[in-house]
Amino acid sequence: MHKNEKGFSLIELIVVMTIVAVITVIGVVSFSAAGVKSRDGRRMADLSKIQVALELYRQAYGSYPQSVSVVANLVPTYLQAWPTDPKGSGFATYSYVSSGNPAFSYSLMAYMEDTSTYNVNTGYQCGTNMCNYVVVNP
Repeated sequence: MHKNEKGFSLIELIVVMTIVAVITVIGVVSFSAAGVKSRDGRRMADLSKIQVALELYRQAYGSYPQSVSVVANLVPTYLQAWPTDPKGSGFATYSYVSSGNPAFSYSLMAYMEDTSTYNVNTGYQCGTNMCNYVVVNP
């Protein structure tokens, strides 16, 4: 190449493309991790909403609903609709198990995507995945 010619050499282009690729990969990984945390936060908020509805039901009837009838008993009086998973209704569901008849305690379970943080073995299915997060009352 002559000293008068303007432009980039092949080495310079490869270095710039490598830097751009590394920055892109870092951005994609950070963005996907933020999405997982956001969806897990939504799942916790959904469980809190169900807990409030369950407490309202208990105040009205003296006990919590039986496991098989929780949705029918809470919707539409205490919840507008049963919450669905943020990834879609086919990804996971929220599970409810009551104890006793009448029921004076319950467990609400969900599948959290961040399995390094949420890894409780509940023994229950949450859709196609095993539930790995549980809220127990009391």
